[in-house]
Amino acid sequence: MPYILVRSNFDVPQEFDAKLSKLMSELTKMHEGYILSQVRVNKRMLLGGSADKCVYSDVRLADVLLSNEKDKERYYREIHNFLVGELGVEPARCTMSMISVPLDVGSVGGVPVSQWVPPTDWYGGY
Repeated sequence: MPYILVRSNFDVPQEFDAKLSKLMSELTKMHEGYILSQVRVNKRMLLGGSADKCVYSDVRLADVLLSNEKDKERYYREIHNFLVGELGVEPARCTMSMISVPLDVGSVGGVPVSQWVPPTDWYGGY
């Protein structure tokens, strides 16, 4: 399950959460039902000794998605550019940790997770 945690020392727009989840779904080419995104705002953070507006993100992706340096660079660039653009933070004040985790292929009702399609009420019927 792709995971992203975004921490900021300022408030972010309400719609940011949904945009972040959608971005991760598009980047990983996985149904949004598999994406875990978490946003923590107004956290006390210093970057370079300064409390100026900054963002830190912790990204965890399956090892198969980060199998080479080109893939790592692409994910980093896409996520970084998204955060800078959406949150209006200076590029140098947007940092990221990207961790590769082993892919745990499971199944839902006997169907491999990669082929499973959530039921229509997966998102609460909307």
